[in-house]
Amino acid sequence: MPVGLVALCFSLGFAVRGVSESFGVFVPSLEAGFAADRAAITGIYGLSMLCAGFGGPLVGLVLDRTGPRTLIMAGIVCAGGGALLASRAQTVWQLYATLGFGIGVASAALGSVVFAALLGRWFTARLGTALAVVWSASSVGVMLVSPVAQALIAAQGWRFAYVCMGLGVLALAFPAAILPWRRIAAGDPAIAAAHRKGQALPAGPTIAMALRDPPFWALTFAFAMTSASVFGIAPQINAYLIETGLTPAAAARVWALNAMLTPIGMIGFNWLADRGGRVLGAVTAYAGTGLGLVALWSLRGPDDIWLIAAFILLFGGTMGSRGPMISTLATLRYRGAHVGRIYGLITCGMGAGGALGAWLGGLVHDLSGGYRGCFILSLIALVLAAVPLAFEARARERM
Repeated sequence: MPVGLVALCFSLGFAVRGVSESFGVFVPSLEAGFAADRAAITGIYGLSMLCAGFGGPLVGLVLDRTGPRTLIMAGIVCAGGGALLASRAQTVWQLYATLGFGIGVASAALGSVVFAALLGRWFTARLGTALAVVWSASSVGVMLVSPVAQALIAAQGWRFAYVCMGLGVLALAFPAAILPWRRIAAGDPAIAAAHRKGQALPAGPTIAMALRDPPFWALTFAFAMTSASVFGIAPQINAYLIETGLTPAAAARVWALNAMLTPIGMIGFNWLADRGGRVLGAVTAYAGTGLGLVALWSLRGPDDIWLIAAFILLFGGTMGSRGPMISTLATLRYRGAHVGRIYGLITCGMGAGGALGAWLGGLVHDLSGGYRGCFILSLIALVLAAVPLAFEARARERM
C-alpha cells in the first residue's frame, strides 16, 4: 500500500498540476487573444495560487471529517471542467473564473494538504522522501504537458489545447471513484497501533496551540516568500525566453527541461534532509534557486547556451524542493487529529505569496517594460524565505 499510495498521489497531482503549471506556455497567446496587459494575464495564475493556498484550511477540515474521496472527485471535476470551460471564454474575467478559481480549487483539493495527511498515516522515517516524490508531480506535469500544449497551440490554437487537457483530466474520474478510499485513509496498522498504545499523542496539537507556536508562523512566512519568489517570475519565463530570441517551441523545451530536473532536486534534497541534513538541504536549495535566477537574468540571446544550461540545472534542480521540506516539518511537528487543518492554514502562506508574486511580477513588467524589477523582487523574497526555514530546520535537528 505505501508504494501504491505514493504512485496514486503522484498521478492525481500530475493531472491537476499539469494543467496549472503549463499556464506560462499560454501567456503569449492569451495576451494576444484578449488584448490584455501582462498583469491581467499573470493575475489569473495568481488567483489560482490564492485559491490553492487559502483553500487549504477548508480542505483540511473536509479531509479530517469526511475523508479523501469527496476531495479527490471534486478536484478532478474542477481541473478538467475548468480547462474545458476556459476554452470557451470570451472575456478575461471568464478566464479568472475557470483557470483562476476553478483550477485553484482543484489544486487545493488535489494538493499538498491531502497528500501530506494521507502519507503521514503510512510513513514515518521516510516521510520527506515520499512527499518529495509526490510534490515532483507538478514538475513532471510541466515537463510532459508544456511541450504538448505548445504543439497543440501551434497546430490548433490555445482553445483546442485546453479542450484536450480538460478531457484528459476528466478521464480519471471513474477509476478514482472506485478506489478503496476508506482503507487508504485508515493508514498503516502499525502506526495506528502505536498511537493507540500511547507511543504518539492521539490528538496531537490543536489549531489554537499551533497558532501560538512561533514555528507555525515561521513555516507560513517561509512558504509565502518562497512562493512569491518563484511565482513572481515563473509564469513569465516562457515569454521572457521568447523575448530574448528563442522560438516559442525552444522556450517550451527549456521550461520542460527545467521541470525535468525538478523531481530530482525535490527527492535529492529531501532525501538528504531525512538523513539529518535539513539545514544543509534548505540552504543549498535556496542558494541554487538564487544562482539560477541570476543566470536567467544574465541571458542575452539563444547563443548563451551555458547560461541557459545553468538556469536549467540550478533553478530546475531546486525550484520545488522547499515545498516538501515545509510539508515534512509541519507534518512531523503537528502530526495528529488536527494536522490537516493546521497544515492547511500554513498553505495559506503559499497561496498568498504565489498570488502576490504572480500579480506583482506582471505589474512590475508592465510598469518598467522589462524584467529587471521582477528578478530583483524574486531574489529579495528568496532571501526572506530562507532565514525562517533554515532556523526551523535547525530546531528540528536538535529535537
